[in-house]
Parts: sequence; structure tokens; C-alpha cells
Amino acid sequence: MFSISFHKTGLPLILFLAAQSLYSGAYASTPVDTGQPGKGPHTPYNPRTSLAYDQIVAWIPLRQASTASVALANLNIALHYAKQQAEIKLCDGQWSPTGSLAFQQGPVVERSSAHTNEIPSWHYVALRHPWEFACGTSSRVAFFLEMSRHLPAWVQIRPAGQFTAFRQGETVLLEQEFFAIK
Repeated sequence: MFSISFHKTGLPLILFLAAQSLYSGAYASTPVDTGQPGKGPHTPYNPRTSLAYDQIVAWIPLRQASTASVALANLNIALHYAKQQAEIKLCDGQWSPTGSLAFQQGPVVERSSAHTNEIPSWHYVALRHPWEFACGTSSRVAFFLEMSRHLPAWVQIRPAGQFTAFRQGETVLLEQEFFAIK
């Protein structure tokens, strides 16, 4: 007898991607809570200088994702896999919590940039509140570094409080224009 399994059809993935596209705008460009309803942040909110948050920056090549929803799905899959691999190596496979979203911008098309080697890409930035890290003797920095080893070259991550980010297991010093040393 011929039967088709619901999970083998790919329908759950299609439904998940459709739900992502419907709800992705709910978090787009959300400012940091100032504690005053209806008022934005007191100073301009620049995700590049917000060191108090964990940061994810991605430039997903347009050739890998035809729409913003597909770009976001590709990024989420890559981040989930990298987080899982870091948990296996550093946390004995124990789940490590993720902080809540503080800010999200994109994905939006960026036609040319020094970051993308002039390849058209979907640009995405997210800031997350740092979570209480519980992973044996490993630090959050070591966790982010290990996680970056499992991410594609188009993703850069930075733990809160750090002036350096990580891309594919390498340290990336943030651009000096973002720092004002007095």
C-alpha cells in the first residue's frame, strides 16, 4: 500500500518558513526599552556600538536566498547548527540558553559593500540580551569563538562587552570609527 508521511513531504518546513515571513516584521527595528512608554531611546540607537548586547551581523549572498524570508531561514539554520556544535564541544551537549531579542534590522538588500566584496547580499543585524551562561568552565567568549567556527563566512558574531567579533574561528577587530577613546 502506498502512503505518504506528513514529515517526508517537507510541508512542516514550508509552514515554518511561511510563519517566519508573517511574523518577522513584528521584531524589525525594535528599539531598546527605555522604561518610558511611547518614547524611544534617549540617544541614537546604533547596533554597531551597542557593546552591552550579543551581536549577530550577516551578509547573506543574494545567490543563496532569493527573498528576505529565505535569507532569515538560512541564517537561523546556520546559527542553530553552530550553537548546537558549540554546546556539544564545550558544554557536554547541554542546552545553553539564548537571550531575548533587543533589536533586529533586516534582512535588507545591500548591493555593494566592503564587507561583501561587492557581492549583492541581504544585510541583517540583531542584538540580543546576554544570557546567564552555564557551560562548565567555558566562558561566553570561548563559546562564541567555537560557535563562529561552524558558521558560514557571511556571519559575524560578537559576545556582549567585547570589542572583537568572530568569523569562522578568527578574531575580527571592530572598525576603529566606532570607538571614541578620550
